[in-house]
Amino acid sequence: IAWPECMTGALNDAQACEKHINEELAAMNLSSPVEALVIYTRTPESPTSNAWVIPLGDDGLCEGKYGDGRIWYDFEWCVDDTSSPLKDSYLIKKSKKLLPASKWSIWKMEENAKSNFCSYDSSNPYNNGGYYRRRLAEEDWTERKLQFRDPPDDFKRWLLSDIDQWRLEADKHVGGDFETRCSGYGEIDKMVKQVWENFSPDEGCQRLPELNCLGLSAIDTCKMIKEIVRYPNDKKQNIECFAQYQ
Repeated sequence: IAWPECMTGALNDAQACEKHINEELAAMNLSSPVEALVIYTRTPESPTSNAWVIPLGDDGLCEGKYGDGRIWYDFEWCVDDTSSPLKDSYLIKKSKKLLPASKWSIWKMEENAKSNFCSYDSSNPYNNGGYYRRRLAEEDWTERKLQFRDPPDDFKRWLLSDIDQWRLEADKHVGGDFETRCSGYGEIDKMVKQVWENFSPDEGCQRLPELNCLGLSAIDTCKMIKEIVRYPNDKKQNIECFAQYQ
C-alpha cells in the first residue's frame, strides 16, 4: 500500500500525512491493529535523535543492523555537568512522545500477558522476592557497583529483580514494533555483563559503547541500554529505545 498523495499539497506534511494514513487504515477494519508512524531523518538535530534503534529479526529477537548482534547509538551523547536522572514526569513523557509503542505492539503485549509469558518465577535463581530491589535512581553508579560483594551474581540479582514488571510495562519503555520474547539465560548473562562493564556516561559529549544484543528480546535489550545510559542529554531527553523489524 502506498500514499503518493503525501508527496504534494497539504498532505506533504509529516503530521498531516500520518493522520491521513491512520484514518484510511482504521477504515480498512484489519484483523490486527496497524498504524503509521513518522520516522524523522536521523541527524543530531532531529526530534527523535535521542532514540537508540533496536533492529529485530523475524523471530522478534534483536539481531543488530548487520545480523551479528551489534548495535550502536548513531551520535554523541552530551551530558550536563550537573545532570541527574530525570524525575519530572512531564520531561519523561516529552522525551518519549514521538517514540511510542505501536498499537500492534500493545495488542501483542496484552495477548502475551494472559499467559504470563516470559515471567521469571520461583524456579529462577535470580528472583528472590525483591531483596535486591532497585536502589535510588540518583545513587552514584560507581558507589552502587561497590555494594555488590560478589559480582556479577549479586549484581545480576539486583538487575533482574524487577524484570517481570519491566516486561509487563514495556510500552512505557520501548517504542516501535516489538513482541514479548524470551531471552535465554545465556543471553541474560551477556546482558548483565555488558551493563556491569559499561559505566553510565560522564559529563560532556562522548560516543556510547557498542553493544551486542544477539538473542535478546527488544524489551531486554532496552533494559540493558537504559541501565547503561542513566543520565539525560543536555536537551533534557532520556535515551529512548525504538524497535523495528528489519
